[in-house]
Amino acid sequence: MGINHKGKSLKFVFIQYLVSVGGGLLLALGLAVLSFFLFSVSSFVLPADHMEKQILESKTVLSQSDPFDSSVLPDNTKFLLLSEDGQVMDSDMDQALKEKALQFHNQEVYSTASSAFMEIKRIDGYLIVQYSLEPQYVNSWMERYFPKLNTVFGILLIVFSFTSIVFITFVWTKRLSKQLVPMLNASEEIAKQNLDFEIGSSNIKEFNHVLCSMDEMKVALGNSLKENWVQEENRRNQISALTHDLKTPISIVQGNAELLKNTPLTSEQKMYVDFILKNASRISEYAQTLTLVGQSDRWEYGLLQEISVEDVTASIQEAAREIADTNSLTIKESIQVEHRIMNVDLKLLERAVLNVIRNAIEHSKKRPLLELKLETDNYYFYIEIKDNGIGFTEEDLTHATELFYQGDKSRKSQKNHGIGLYSAKKIMEFHHGEILLKNSENGQGAIVVMKLPLSNGW
Repeated sequence: MGINHKGKSLKFVFIQYLVSVGGGLLLALGLAVLSFFLFSVSSFVLPADHMEKQILESKTVLSQSDPFDSSVLPDNTKFLLLSEDGQVMDSDMDQALKEKALQFHNQEVYSTASSAFMEIKRIDGYLIVQYSLEPQYVNSWMERYFPKLNTVFGILLIVFSFTSIVFITFVWTKRLSKQLVPMLNASEEIAKQNLDFEIGSSNIKEFNHVLCSMDEMKVALGNSLKENWVQEENRRNQISALTHDLKTPISIVQGNAELLKNTPLTSEQKMYVDFILKNASRISEYAQTLTLVGQSDRWEYGLLQEISVEDVTASIQEAAREIADTNSLTIKESIQVEHRIMNVDLKLLERAVLNVIRNAIEHSKKRPLLELKLETDNYYFYIEIKDNGIGFTEEDLTHATELFYQGDKSRKSQKNHGIGLYSAKKIMEFHHGEILLKNSENGQGAIVVMKLPLSNGW
């Protein structure tokens, strides 16, 4: 099924997001205004014109009282009492406010949005009152310590706006994330080289272009892997056929050389026959190495099964004892395992253990002594094999698990072709484990540790 190239462009999606944010801000403004209005008409708040109404109700008393009584004025107001000729008779205003009141009296300044002046004609002059045009709390303590109501409106507007933007951004992020899911799924499957899947589609045009490119990449990668697999299979078949073809001439050469060896020969001829037998044996070993290399990349076809640690331990012990009996080898065992379950291909694991043991024998002293330690912790099963040789060099610790690595010439065995530790490493990787190389603390011997994960179940 082809990927649909249609859909919204990212530009259109971004415009939709901006429109959503704008609508959210308008909604936030409406909620702030509504909340402020409901709070203003509640019993906790005095309206903005409350002081003005009180002053007007007391206007008659304020204009006729003699002497002037400032207690008639509402709380939180200021007054300026002037004589007929404009001289200041009494006031509770500061100098700056007094100057503004005089300017108001001379009609040079007028009320502002937050405060106002009112002039009342008295029998002895003029009374100018300054009062607030802002809503106030009924409770004087609240008026003193709480934010001004206009400030409260600003806070409400900020809170509602921020909440609106965060909510809208979260919704659009979730939408975009949903459109990204096909791309993420496709990239994960391709990374795992699992190419047998259908790539989904998106509602965004640019994302669909990327998905289309990923689909083409998936097909190209599948073709490339198939071609590589065919080439690799041909290579293995060629190695297998070559190895098989080598067996017959090698056997003929070895057989005839053995026959010649049993006939009367001069010392020089015997030397040549021994040379033929030695190198024919070496060619046979090389052919065996080619067989192992051909098999080394087939381990992914192994079968993991749930097996108890006790059964795995018994199998490893049995395999180790068999190789010990045939190689005059002494093995010292240390077993500390708990009842756990692990996923393992037992035959492959046995092969890895035997490869490590053979490698240890090749690099041990004339009378090999190996220590085999099997133990578990909460997460892993450990197989530790220690020999009594000279240990690993620094180069060995870095490269010993590489294919065909043979190490220091002075300690290299003629039968060591750099396959054993490499194959053990590949088998550990197949089991999602790892192989660790180190030297014993006293410097007497090399240690190889194979670490395999345990199952979560007990």
